[in-house]
Amino acid sequence: MKVLNHLLENQYRLVYKSEERDEYILQKIEKKHNHIIRLMHRTYDWSNQMTRDVEQRISTILRQRQLLSGKNIHFHFVYISDLVPVDDWENLKKTRPIRHNKSVDLTVYYLDQESRGEEWERFSNQLEGLNSELLNQLPSTEEQERQSIYLEQKIHANLFKKQKEFERVFSFGKTRLTFLLLAINVFIFMLIENSGGSTNVQNLVDWGAKYNPYIADGEYWRIVTSMFLHIGILHLIMNMIALYYLGDLTEKIYGTKRFFFIYFLAGIFGSVASFATNDSVAAGASGAIFGLFGALLFFGLHYREIFFKTMGINLIIVIGINILFGLSVPQIDNGAHIGGLIGGFMASQVVHLPKKKSPIIQIITGVIILVTIVIMFTLGLGKVK
Repeated sequence: MKVLNHLLENQYRLVYKSEERDEYILQKIEKKHNHIIRLMHRTYDWSNQMTRDVEQRISTILRQRQLLSGKNIHFHFVYISDLVPVDDWENLKKTRPIRHNKSVDLTVYYLDQESRGEEWERFSNQLEGLNSELLNQLPSTEEQERQSIYLEQKIHANLFKKQKEFERVFSFGKTRLTFLLLAINVFIFMLIENSGGSTNVQNLVDWGAKYNPYIADGEYWRIVTSMFLHIGILHLIMNMIALYYLGDLTEKIYGTKRFFFIYFLAGIFGSVASFATNDSVAAGASGAIFGLFGALLFFGLHYREIFFKTMGINLIIVIGINILFGLSVPQIDNGAHIGGLIGGFMASQVVHLPKKKSPIIQIITGVIILVTIVIMFTLGLGKVK
């Protein structure tokens, strides 16, 4: 409990706790170095039992991709026990590489009654900020029992607090506007299909698609109406699937009012970026949807632990794939996508997360958004002329 408490106080995050409370896994990433610590309170009679335990647990952890971020990964297996195995186990203590597509090392430590202080010092020297003398002096058995109870209550109270925070940030709002937007997009698509087809360019223009010459002539409303039009059923399905999952998550985090602001500002920002960079007729909710990616990245900036524990790595990969795919396919409107992503991130800064404020930065960001939209719109007008 003393070791666990010390690690938590040094910003290591708990990623696993066994039901028996005899095994804990913690993680901390510093300067691209990922330290994964496993604390195990168990006695092993023979070294081969401990070897099997090490191999099985390493294999299990390596399958959990969300833990394997960072350039270099170092596993620290810390066994805490009264007695050491009866046969020779010293060879397990050597740091050795693990076969993996990343740089992965493993070091084993065994804190028994006799070598507890020495092994803890060896462990603490591998990591920054730890007290190498933490276990040099322990109080009487009675006092240890009292401290163990106190530390366990303290640790689990903090874990309960973090769990409540986790639940709170994902339940601020209810999914309302997302369902309304889904219904509106599908309804408009059906109307367009019945009036000439969603792949008919002239029909799309008539319904309000982004068409630069008309926008330059004063039909500015096309910047908004184009967000609700889709070119073909596949375009609609892909965007609505993305809107369903991203919208549900973003609206729960930010609440409906903030979500409304982020979605529409990102969509407008993306449409104006498209006007400035793309001469073709364009339509779709992609800019606004990429804005939701931006909103989730902004969330990750302020709740890094929760972000990387849940969606972090997968979200970044999906954004990267979408941008690379867009750059490699000429028909995709990259201006709308990248503009929406940036617009969504900046819009999130303007409204900020629930119960968080930074008024000066929010005002400055709002001004930057307006100035950027004016500049992009002016560039678009220049290209049309």
